[in-house]
Amino acid sequence: MVNKTALIGSIASLGIVFSIVSSEAVAQKSHQTHSSATVQTNQFQRIDQPLGNKIAVTLGGLGLIGLQLWWFLLSKPKSQKAVATGGSVQEVSVIVDGGYDPSRIVVQVGKPVRLKFERKDPSSCLEKVVIPDFHIAADLPLNQVTTVEFTPKQAGTYLFTCGMNMFRGEIQAEASDIQSTVIKEEKTMKEPQPKSFSSIDEHETTVEQRIQKTTINVDKGYAPNHVVVKVGQRVKLNFLRENPSNCLAKVLIPDFGIAADLPLNQLTSIEFTPEKPGEYAFTCGMKMFRGAISVQAADASEEKVSTQIHFS
Repeated sequence: MVNKTALIGSIASLGIVFSIVSSEAVAQKSHQTHSSATVQTNQFQRIDQPLGNKIAVTLGGLGLIGLQLWWFLLSKPKSQKAVATGGSVQEVSVIVDGGYDPSRIVVQVGKPVRLKFERKDPSSCLEKVVIPDFHIAADLPLNQVTTVEFTPKQAGTYLFTCGMNMFRGEIQAEASDIQSTVIKEEKTMKEPQPKSFSSIDEHETTVEQRIQKTTINVDKGYAPNHVVVKVGQRVKLNFLRENPSNCLAKVLIPDFGIAADLPLNQLTSIEFTPEKPGEYAFTCGMKMFRGAISVQAADASEEKVSTQIHFS
């Protein structure tokens, strides 16, 4: 697979070469026209360029256009299917050099996946890999192999990106026919879950002085990632950050105007009073990890699929 950085450099070099050729041709024509004007001041004389120059410039322009069309429209990501190693672990090695190779990885649902990232590019943009759907944010030391593991529970496409979200790849999780049938049956037996959240943590919280309280652990995302509260009552969320990743160093709750720093291994309390029922998102500072606060009317029935806050 051609290195994308090298290809971009080649395109730029070709552009510079043909620009120089064109400039020299224009300069030559201008010089010849000036010389002719000194001899015949009252007569215009057309200077034709050699046919070879015209053909070279035309072919060069067409070549550049072709390369750009291939780059933006026809170039497809390199795909690789994960290979099962010892046991049932699916494993793929990914070279990090001007992007990801392969940039598309096909795995099977329900089996552990092990991705081995080997970073060869010194660019700071590629020094971290992020897989938001599996709450992974891993540093990639230069010229070292870094292993990340996860297990896709559902079929679908999951993106992985560099720390600056400029280079991207995708993980295509596929289910066999038998697995697809089982998944459909399980979905019909389960209660519906909120959109955009792959799992809901359940536990009871306490209430003190009419304040609804819960503690949220910040490690590989938020646990719980879905909190249900009552409208019109004071809410106190205690965030305990245990992950040193800078991505989780801040929590944002835009609808309540909250942007709070989360010091490592310290409890940070945030208080607010929801005035209207609805769904309100909270995210990390880079908006890669997410949670939700469901505000229910006072007479709403309690739900059993998410974190509940009870009144004494």
